Amino acid sequence: MNNEKNKRVNVQRQKRAQFIGKGFGYVWLICLTCLSGNLNAKDLKIGVSFSIPPYVIQETDTGIELELLQSALAVRGHKANIEYQPFSRTFRELKEGKLDGIINAKKNILENVFYSDVVIHFQNCAISLKDKKLGINVLEDLKGKSIVAFQRASTLLGDDFHHTVKHNPNYSEISNQIVQVYMLMKKRTDVVVMDKNIFIYYLRQSYLNGKLNKDEVQQEVICHKVFPPTPYRFAFLHANIRDDFNLGLAQIKQDGTLSAIQRKYQLLLSLTLDEDVTIRLASVPK
Repeated sequence: MNNEKNKRVNVQRQKRAQFIGKGFGYVWLICLTCLSGNLNAKDLKIGVSFSIPPYVIQETDTGIELELLQSALAVRGHKANIEYQPFSRTFRELKEGKLDGIINAKKNILENVFYSDVVIHFQNCAISLKDKKLGINVLEDLKGKSIVAFQRASTLLGDDFHHTVKHNPNYSEISNQIVQVYMLMKKRTDVVVMDKNIFIYYLRQSYLNGKLNKDEVQQEVICHKVFPPTPYRFAFLHANIRDDFNLGLAQIKQDGTLSAIQRKYQLLLSLTLDEDVTIRLASVPK
């Protein structure tokens, strides 16, 4: 009787030992997985062109795209160290292996790098003052106009735009986009070519900083959508970092992090400046 009892006790002990052993095994496996993720985490050098608010705000290291970048990389434990450089230099240094990645690259603009999923769309417009009545409906209508565009616009906005402005002596490109806003609102150019949200942000700042007065900032402007929305990706030197970024981007879209980032920056795009001062976006005349 005692022998049978002892056998049952031993069997129970063995089962408990096996169960505990398996439990420790699962815990150890989870720890190894986490440890592996941490071991693969990297500090990454990411090239960013100078301020393009609200997407990139250099003064505070913030902006929709920078917060998106950091949040997506953090999912896999990575951290982005931002290096602000001229737009063309970011491309060159990624190609030379001096950077781990860059933002705002059109697919296949560089060879031997790895492109992320689409991150953001820019809505570039030909923006004019309504009272000039320029009648811009297609790219051809830009011929003969004085135009100030953002840096490398003639390359990034497609062949049709490139051919439209190629022989225009009054076409220029500048890197400091707030100057585009000054030139339009002070009537020193017919048209500026830039993203609609960047224009609104800089128009707000121009008034709040005293660079434009109440009358200047309230001139009606028209955003002629002669360009389709431009999809931009991030480009990385290594495929595994690109894959980690894509995984993180999908997660922050799903868990609401990306939506929260976008809502945060909507206040910076408000058309109301003061109680009696409002940015006036006019409709395109029929």
